[in-house]
Amino acid sequence: MKRYASIDIGSQTIRLLIADCDAETLYPVERNREIVQLGSNMQSNARLQPDKIELSLACIKRFCERARAMKADSIMAVATACVRQAKNKQDFITRVQQTCGILPEIIDGKHEAHLSRAGVLAALPALDSTQVIVDIGGGSTELSFLASGYFKQSCCLKCGVIEPTEQFLHTNPPGSLEIEAVKAWIHAGFSSGRMQNPFSKLDALPVIIATAGTATTLAAMDLKLCNYEPARINGHQLSCTTINALLQNMLKLPLKMRSELAGLERGRAEVIIPGALILQHVLHSFGCTSCTICDSGLLEGIIIQHASLKKIIEKA
Repeated sequence: MKRYASIDIGSQTIRLLIADCDAETLYPVERNREIVQLGSNMQSNARLQPDKIELSLACIKRFCERARAMKADSIMAVATACVRQAKNKQDFITRVQQTCGILPEIIDGKHEAHLSRAGVLAALPALDSTQVIVDIGGGSTELSFLASGYFKQSCCLKCGVIEPTEQFLHTNPPGSLEIEAVKAWIHAGFSSGRMQNPFSKLDALPVIIATAGTATTLAAMDLKLCNYEPARINGHQLSCTTINALLQNMLKLPLKMRSELAGLERGRAEVIIPGALILQHVLHSFGCTSCTICDSGLLEGIIIQHASLKKIIEKA
């Protein structure tokens, strides 16, 4: 059995997974995450900001040191939306290599969707129905379409949680006009992304599976988890009614009080409202009234690909 470490350098969060793998299965050993908002304040010049770069480098270095201390055979890192969109991405990657001794791969949206769905398929039981896997991130949203557990197509939309937060949410708590502006921005983002639903002519609605920070945080809030428990998140059903109730409650609260809500991860209070609105939009787009939440995703997918767990890769 080999031990691997994967690092996801995201627009909102940097995450670490250390896991052991045999020929077919991944066994998580340790997880960690830090919200650094690497993709913040990029709207004016499309550049990663110096202070966020330094915070990110320190975080990645800590994660690499931990992985080495845990005797990981390999450390793989990927960088997603904010890095691939940044004009100074190569400078950042070079700094990571010099500081941390690893060379992150900048992956495009389709590759990100592929890795995320591999992680999801490893964690949830196979379904005969059509499925849409939704990965809402800081700088983009990926959707993967599957039939009977096998991949059909995917799309990546430049529609994440950081940009609408910075562009529209200026009062505390946000006002109704600001929320309507975020909704219009989301609608435009999905429309301009030309999302095509391959299941639109089918009678049965697809099963929506939502992964990544927005979805898992909403599930944790619904469960009122004081301490995050991945086992309780995986497979949790989150209805449109529940999402709306959580959203309406948050819209009444100033940021400080919102930050104290059970299940709401520290550092995510500013961006959870746009995230919930994006998830609502996805569910409404497919006519679905609920979604299944999955804690597993990109981090697991990185290791699954590197360890060549073929049973999962073939479906993804």
